[in-house]
Amino acid sequence: MAKPSKEIMEFMSAHKIDSDEIWEVHGNSWCIKHKALERAGAVAGITWDRPQLIEVNSGSGVVALCAFGKLGDREEWSIGEAAPKNNKNAYPYAMAEKRAKDRVILKLLNTHGYLYSEAEFEADEKPATLAKKDAKAMYTKLQDEMAAASVSRPILKEWLAGNADRIKILPDDWQDTLRLQAEEALADLRQQEVA
Repeated sequence: MAKPSKEIMEFMSAHKIDSDEIWEVHGNSWCIKHKALERAGAVAGITWDRPQLIEVNSGSGVVALCAFGKLGDREEWSIGEAAPKNNKNAYPYAMAEKRAKDRVILKLLNTHGYLYSEAEFEADEKPATLAKKDAKAMYTKLQDEMAAASVSRPILKEWLAGNADRIKILPDDWQDTLRLQAEEALADLRQQEVA
């Protein structure tokens, strides 16, 4: 796996994007999570006008809209579209909005062309796993977080659900180890509840 470009690293630093919120796709393109883009846009102060619907056909699952965003004195717009050819989920309106807004955020934050939103890719594309040398710090952080969340079964289950995407980019054997540790912690917590 290649390292992100200088421009991507600067973007990540400027907008506090964690390394587990981006991944490499198709060999030389980089993808960023939608929620990370929304967070970066909100912190930067991007404001939105009402989107303009361009095409709407609920029956066939086709939606196209134009989103308009502002950052200071700069304005950008972009079209988001969802149709059966490029969208497999049951929410074409939400997908069209997500794509349009993510594209505007990338333009306003000067990283359009360096990063692509996860909304651009099919949901079933698996992010590449990190090499162990690149994943060690994240793996250690995840272990520490999981230990801190192991105070009750509901809290640990919530932590696991909220961090599934981070765990998925770890090397496969480290994913298995974390899952086994979580299962053991859940079993221990269950025993404590019964006792």
